[in-house]
Amino acid sequence: MPARIDAERGTQPLPSWRVVGTGLTVRFVCAPCNNGWMSELENRVKPIVLRLLDNASTNLTVEEQTTLATWSVKNAMVFEALRIEQPWFFSAGERNAFRESLSPPARTNVWIAKCVDQAGVYSCATNLSGTVEGSSMRMEAYVTTMGFGALGIQVVGGKLPAEVPLATTVTVDQTPGPWDDATVRIWPGPKQVVNWPPPIGLHGELGLEAFGDRWGPHQD
Repeated sequence: MPARIDAERGTQPLPSWRVVGTGLTVRFVCAPCNNGWMSELENRVKPIVLRLLDNASTNLTVEEQTTLATWSVKNAMVFEALRIEQPWFFSAGERNAFRESLSPPARTNVWIAKCVDQAGVYSCATNLSGTVEGSSMRMEAYVTTMGFGALGIQVVGGKLPAEVPLATTVTVDQTPGPWDDATVRIWPGPKQVVNWPPPIGLHGELGLEAFGDRWGPHQD
């Protein structure tokens, strides 16, 4: 269906434009990658995404969760090319390592959610950083929230100083909400089959905005 695209680059709104079918070309990926491993990944994830968009109850195997999470992280890395702020959260080294291993970077988490009354495409990203409570240690975080019709996806990447062991657990404030019932974490996954959809759905664009704003310090 024809649509009108509204977008911001950094904090600057762009003139809206009309398209027939929702699409956005990001001239950031070389042809060998676009036509090679990325195309293969798209072919593997397509039947999974179509099943989730079918509005029917289904299950996701561990392998399907991994494929969907990998595709979601790839999208987050490509979408960051729309940012004007530098440096980007994902480094060139992390992107190359991801291409070679098809495994998300350390301290990356991926959730999926059911969207209700959301027919279009949605994407928003937030670059967060802060000080770990009780220390002077800084932590970076980058949140990419995407909506593809009835499927909502969120990729959250975190970075701590290199001397911090990867096994260190870091907790981040969340806005109050039914997130345990509205989302399913697929990376790192539970290593078992998960049910879809979750009990609670996100309503329209406002639901996706709340999904994207759930992380970070908030006042009661």
